[in-house]
Amino acid sequence: MRFRLGRRGFILSTGLVVAPLLHASAQASLRIGWLSISPHPFVADFRERLRQLGYIEGENLVIEYRYAHEDATLLPAMVDELIKAGVSILVTSGAAATDAAVAAAKGVPIVFVGIPTILFQNKALTSLARPGGVATGISLMTDEIGSKMIDLMRNAVPGLTRLAILQDDSSGNVRVADLMVASARSVGIESRVFSLANPELFARVFAEVEAARWQAAIVASSPLFTAHARVLAGLAATHRVPAMFDNPLFVRAGALMSYGADLTAAFRRQAELVHRVARGARLADIPIEQATKFILAFNRTAAASLGLPLSPLVMASVDELID
Repeated sequence: MRFRLGRRGFILSTGLVVAPLLHASAQASLRIGWLSISPHPFVADFRERLRQLGYIEGENLVIEYRYAHEDATLLPAMVDELIKAGVSILVTSGAAATDAAVAAAKGVPIVFVGIPTILFQNKALTSLARPGGVATGISLMTDEIGSKMIDLMRNAVPGLTRLAILQDDSSGNVRVADLMVASARSVGIESRVFSLANPELFARVFAEVEAARWQAAIVASSPLFTAHARVLAGLAATHRVPAMFDNPLFVRAGALMSYGADLTAAFRRQAELVHRVARGARLADIPIEQATKFILAFNRTAAASLGLPLSPLVMASVDELID
């Protein structure tokens, strides 16, 4: 498996999925279920791309939306609700929702953004190339880019030796946090993982990070966090924590920086995969894809308020610079 982490890129297909598929077309009525632990703005990109492909809500498209609103324990029941509602495809955002769908979908095709951790755990997915006939979608490469995020933070925060890692307690986030701890250790950085499993913990955790003098924080990718981008960016600023998130929404809201897959591109591509499934393509012909377009955003005003110099290495790689 080869990939390149760069400022520009494209979506790279990496494997095949084998599963029975539904037969439909852009002209036939399509009913899909959208499942996520929290609402987030990238659903608009998904819907817009479907519209461009000929699917109009209220005419030939019905989307059944289900949001767990920060309570992952509700997701399995929501999968059952969607299946009983007669959806032909389950569309998921984030590892928690995807895991719930994979566990309970009962043969309904799944198109995800965010790798389903459960497939690795039960060995149904032995590799991206052979996912076991359960689901297809887009991997955001969150496992692979942790070391890159740490390198960027080391350049942005001179003398970084103590790093907080924040995650949402989903199985995917736990795995990503563990990988970041290992990457930090390999370059001599002490790290500690903090749980932000629900919004009630946000303020307390950032206060703890500040009080314990952790020099910076990296926040794992999560729909939960994206749904609360302004709150989290505000807490990072209030507690003077140089924080890195996964997408520019946080940086536009005042956080120091972000690095991660282009989520607009990922959710638009998810819509295209749904279109292929709806038109009758076999899952065996639809590979799981890896995002290879990544965006580095940096907030120059936030850096100044934190007393951080502008790293030439970071500035040379910035895709979106915010003043």
